[in-house]
Amino acid sequence: EVVPLEHRALVAYLQERGIPAHIATVNCKEAHYSFNGKPYFAVAFENVNNGWELRNRYFKGCRGRKDISYLPWSRDGPSTECAVFEGFIDYLSALTLGLIPGCDAIVLNSVTNVNKAIAVLRGYSDIRCFLDNDDAGRTALQRLTAVPGKHITDCSHRYNGYNDLNDYLVATATADGR
Repeated sequence: EVVPLEHRALVAYLQERGIPAHIATVNCKEAHYSFNGKPYFAVAFENVNNGWELRNRYFKGCRGRKDISYLPWSRDGPSTECAVFEGFIDYLSALTLGLIPGCDAIVLNSVTNVNKAIAVLRGYSDIRCFLDNDDAGRTALQRLTAVPGKHITDCSHRYNGYNDLNDYLVATATADGR
């Protein structure tokens, strides 16, 4: 069952990751499911194939088919810019930091989904990549920069010294006393 995100433990989990409740509740849902007869619940983020990325303090997985999530900024039509993220927590971090106003977004939900993202990215002239500062993130960036005729910007320098945008958000929020 997928319902609006309200469970205090899930909202608190995202807040510990630096994501304010007002951003979390607008962009995520809450999933209740069972595994081997035991009930569980998690933050849920929908992908384009009606699958759900699931996260809580103890679990990271997917329900349904793994796919990208496509998030247009406006219902009035696509932007000329698109931001690309490895996971939805980094997408929520970018919203929290105000890094992508007016920009459509794609969340890969796994670097293995880069080719699925390329098909969607063909409609954009400017692509900003907020991928992880690790081998998988660099490999995904190389695959994206191979798309001809696109202006690709590697934005990982914004969080240099951190594995990903969320690690940066958590560290800077802690340092600022937030």
